[in-house]
Amino acid sequence: MKKTISILFIMVMAAGLGFGQTMSNPVLIAKTTSGVRWSQMTFTPDGTAHFVWEEHLATLGHGIVYASYNGQAASTPVSLGTTNDSYEARPGIAAGPQGKIVVVWGQDYSVLMRVYDPVQKKWLATEHVKDGYGGDEPLAAVDKDGNIYVWWYTDREGRVYSRAKVGGNWEETQRLSAPGTCKQGGIAIGKDGRVWAVWREKQGNGEYKLRYSKRTKSSLWSPLKDVNDAGGSSSHPAVTVGPDNTPWATQGDLDESSGHDQEMWVIKIDEQTNPRQLAIPLYAAHYPRIAIDNNGKVHLACAIGGGDYGDGVRYTNNVSGTWKAPHVFGSVWPKVPGIAHDGYGNIAMCWTNMNQSGYTLINMSSLYPIAKVVFYPPTELAASMTFDPNDTTKFTYNFNWQANSQNIDRYMQGYRIFRKTGEVTESLVTVAKTETTASLTLTTFDETAEFGVAAVGTSGAESEAVWFDIDYPQIYGPVGAAASITLANLMTSPEVTANLSWAANPQNTASYVKEYRIYMKEAGGNFVLLATVPKTQTSKSITITSKKKFQLGITTASVLNKESSMVLF
Repeated sequence: MKKTISILFIMVMAAGLGFGQTMSNPVLIAKTTSGVRWSQMTFTPDGTAHFVWEEHLATLGHGIVYASYNGQAASTPVSLGTTNDSYEARPGIAAGPQGKIVVVWGQDYSVLMRVYDPVQKKWLATEHVKDGYGGDEPLAAVDKDGNIYVWWYTDREGRVYSRAKVGGNWEETQRLSAPGTCKQGGIAIGKDGRVWAVWREKQGNGEYKLRYSKRTKSSLWSPLKDVNDAGGSSSHPAVTVGPDNTPWATQGDLDESSGHDQEMWVIKIDEQTNPRQLAIPLYAAHYPRIAIDNNGKVHLACAIGGGDYGDGVRYTNNVSGTWKAPHVFGSVWPKVPGIAHDGYGNIAMCWTNMNQSGYTLINMSSLYPIAKVVFYPPTELAASMTFDPNDTTKFTYNFNWQANSQNIDRYMQGYRIFRKTGEVTESLVTVAKTETTASLTLTTFDETAEFGVAAVGTSGAESEAVWFDIDYPQIYGPVGAAASITLANLMTSPEVTANLSWAANPQNTASYVKEYRIYMKEAGGNFVLLATVPKTQTSKSITITSKKKFQLGITTASVLNKESSMVLF
């Protein structure tokens, strides 16, 4: 079978085309004189591709290596592992909507993790997700709040586990599977925050069948359910989530007669019938991996051959409504491909190719050229706030803006309105890209709060924030301000008494007025608050002992603590 595939690959490449919709020619991400296996990839919301692989080190160990590609050049590979003599194996990589990157791997029957912090722009120290519970083929998912969900299994004991870091704190480890019968699978998260896991469990007849569970950041994993027990024995499953928050799984359907040939199936987990589709007919292949584009179309990659060896990787999709004949990339011992969607419609895959003139190559191919995406904030901002002074439990904000012409419309999802109070920023509402207005009602008012807006891409990437200058209801200063002066103790301790009077401004609604505030400024100084006066009072006498020249003024303060312009006495 391997010999036939190799000849077929040569014929395809000689013709200069693949079968069906083709990927680009391979792009070199890295090369090394060491052996490499188990390459995986993901995209950050800015469209940059990120790769991780297991590399045989010059010493007796295996290490975890990372690189990125922005469409112009690949970064210099960096080691993420711990030591040069450890066996760090089968890494997984994931990225969240805010650009956090998580890499997990197995080591010494444990799961380890490193996180790239996009704010600090650096890789953080290695964390031990769980020690002593196995560490086979770990994977991770990251939600919009930066919470991390890690999945793995132990082949030795046949169990599937997960552990989450929510709000910066690790939860207790949870076993998802029945004991002693499970292996292989994956984890993925949707935009709605639901996390999905799949794995295969051994049945009484010796066949493996696919199971799944789900959770949110505020709930634990649900009891396991069957995915779809049709077909033969499940092999090497994986999972992803589409733009409509529906999970899709893939698996090899093992041909028991050959022991290695597999059909590649995809399954839509609609939690009703969970229908499945045949993506690649029976073939010597394994380790299918799946991605869903922003149109909900399914893309599949798998390795050719079985075990640690193989002749290449295959790619196919159902973009046209039917599954295309696979596009083949020849390579030596690729083991497993990686595949990912960039959030904008592009699909990319990666694989390794050993023994190429003394080098191992880490290659990538994509449907469209990879390009870093930048979003620009909206323009022409305006905002106002209205409320009923007799009901200070409802404050309605009206926001307006214009779309920024520098943004690519097909990459745009909408706009996010948020409020910042001190160091705390909270999202208030997200509207579609066709909208340039938003209105919302809050139950509390904080005069220190700031309101902003950012453009949001389909991948979750955002522009920088821009801030609204809120047009609050106008408050007017008092009218008829007058003052008379009386003097006392001129020979000892001089005192000046200012007898102040004013009248309420008829332009103000009485219920909107909170109080009056009297200020004084000494010669060469600034106005400072001297006294507050109830709104029902329109006069005040103030005794001043300063020997400097002074000036007095008054403002009207609203129930929102907004002040009118100052009126001088």
